[in-house]
Amino acid sequence: MSPKTLRNLLTALVVLVVGAAAAGMFVKLGKKPERQAPPPSRPLVTAFTMAPDTEPVRVKSFGSVRAKRSVNVVPRVAGEVEFKSRHFEAGGYFGEGDVLLKIDDTDYVLAAEQARANVAQSEYQLALAEEEAQVAQREWDRIGSEGFGGEEGAEPTALVLHEPQLKLAKANLESAKAALAQAELNLERCMITAPFDGRVLDSNVDVGQYIAPGAALGTLFATDVAEVTVSVPDGDLAWITVDYDAEDGGVPVDVSAEFAGAVHHWEGKAVRLGGAVDATSRLVNVVVEIPNPYERTGSRPPLIEGMFVNVLFESNPPDGAVVIPRSALRPGDLVWVIDPDGNLDIRTVEVARAGVDQAIIAGGLAAGERVTTSNLQYVTQGMPVRVAGDPAPTSDRPAVTTAKDGDQ
Repeated sequence: MSPKTLRNLLTALVVLVVGAAAAGMFVKLGKKPERQAPPPSRPLVTAFTMAPDTEPVRVKSFGSVRAKRSVNVVPRVAGEVEFKSRHFEAGGYFGEGDVLLKIDDTDYVLAAEQARANVAQSEYQLALAEEEAQVAQREWDRIGSEGFGGEEGAEPTALVLHEPQLKLAKANLESAKAALAQAELNLERCMITAPFDGRVLDSNVDVGQYIAPGAALGTLFATDVAEVTVSVPDGDLAWITVDYDAEDGGVPVDVSAEFAGAVHHWEGKAVRLGGAVDATSRLVNVVVEIPNPYERTGSRPPLIEGMFVNVLFESNPPDGAVVIPRSALRPGDLVWVIDPDGNLDIRTVEVARAGVDQAIIAGGLAAGERVTTSNLQYVTQGMPVRVAGDPAPTSDRPAVTTAKDGDQ
């Protein structure tokens, strides 16, 4: 090894020794760092506090609007349509008694005149038969049975007294009157009028068209009451009250629909249940009536036949029950209650109903208690948690300790 290389190695060794000594001196003379105990793990959760005033039990469903009363416009006489109301179009409104269609009545006017003539002729024949019967009775009384070729003291026959002829004349008159009544009725049926205040659902007839009896010309529906038939699970029937006497108003129900981004509400009445439970779906139909649904009120538009609406039933929960969000109810009828110290109490409760948005707890919870609606991956009994919005508990603050001078 050359003298120059040896000198470089000795220089490097001296630098390392001096640096190590200086570092040891700084560590020995420096101030020890403070030791901090790690805070306990408290997952952040959201909580729901059960109020003393229990919310109502809500059962939601949906259905389509349809009129309670609807009829098909069907003519009872044949003929050519000579008048059609401008309101007899799809969506048109009309009042009770308004003329919707008029059929050419020329043939029926002539038929009525002919029937009147037949009545007059039958009245003449009846008068003639009555007179002949009276003459026959007088002749019998005057000459007796011998004048008619019979035995003395014999009673006159009905034919001798013209009684059959008289009955025939009376029957002919009644038949003529019936024919006149039928002709006048057919004449009235040439005018088709609205049976109630309502609206036209569809119309498929026009002026000049020949129509036959029984042909469907359109559909009308009344605008005083609409119905919505909704299906609910049979288990929810306990929370739905129905008043079968609709004249007393029924049980109030909230009906809502969305128009142009805004939700509008109507007051409905639950009036009756369906006749049976569907064997496949286990659903029961509930019929809700909506008074005056087709009237525009303020900014609320009228309902439309066939429109999809939401229906909300409300009822009072059992005494002592509380209502919690559905997300707070865990599988196995468990609820995670947060005690005053911020620890979880995994509690089994008695569930009266578990809906989509809320659960009715009949036992195991009390007003004022808090339950968490957050989902945690792992939970244990007594596990500490922190509720969002609450101040951090004292036990969560870091515990600060100062290391002794002799600690390394």
